[in-house]
Amino acid sequence: MKTRSFIAALLVAAGLAGCGASTPTAPDSGSLARVDTLMRSASGALPIALKLSSEQIRMGDTLGASVTPGVSGHVYLIQVGTDGRTQSLLFPNAIDGANFVPAGNTLQLPRPNWRMTARGPAGVGYFVAVLSVQPLDLMALQASVARGELAVPGSYGAAMATLRETAP
Repeated sequence: MKTRSFIAALLVAAGLAGCGASTPTAPDSGSLARVDTLMRSASGALPIALKLSSEQIRMGDTLGASVTPGVSGHVYLIQVGTDGRTQSLLFPNAIDGANFVPAGNTLQLPRPNWRMTARGPAGVGYFVAVLSVQPLDLMALQASVARGELAVPGSYGAAMATLRETAP
């Protein structure tokens, strides 16, 4: 499967990136392993596409994302930070909780009332969009992500995108 080989390449690249003293921060192998597990457990019956506004961004700049589900459902956007340890549920959030998206419609994030800003450090980070037909328990998902557990209950679809953050 294309996703599995891509994630395997990321694991190798993360290992190589740690060899140089001046290499930007990359997620640790534990973070990548959790992303890999999340992607491997996703259902092909729940297709979802994720595209970032850019593959490279400077710290302090604003980032955008578009998410298109193949079936109607609830969309969640998770970030694995460039520090290799931080994981956060970006969407839905306290400002914007409307995460149901009809099949084939594209959700543009962020919406006008909030922003996604690159905060660094310089390095490689990952975004994962999750699609669930049933709404997930938001508090439980947020707690799970905050603990670094990238675990989604039930059947879900997932897509991943990579972002390189550079110094301003």
